[in-house]
Amino acid sequence: MSVLNQPMSTVLDSKLYPGKGVIHSVVKPGMEWVVRVNGVYWTARAALADHSFNPGDTIRPIDRQGNTLLIEPA
Repeated sequence: MSVLNQPMSTVLDSKLYPGKGVIHSVVKPGMEWVVRVNGVYWTARAALADHSFNPGDTIRPIDRQGNTLLIEPA
């Protein structure tokens, strides 16, 4: 089965992060964002502490801590 046809929970539990997402909004400037990945909204933090994002920026999820994605620029 293709990764893209699996439920999001299965994809995240297996640490397979297909595709890219977009920054939807800023929760805490420079610290926390809301992102949309594969049609699902998530809270996200930057994988690198010194990186910041703006709404509309393209990102790639690389890991997850609980319900928070760790992201990097795509």
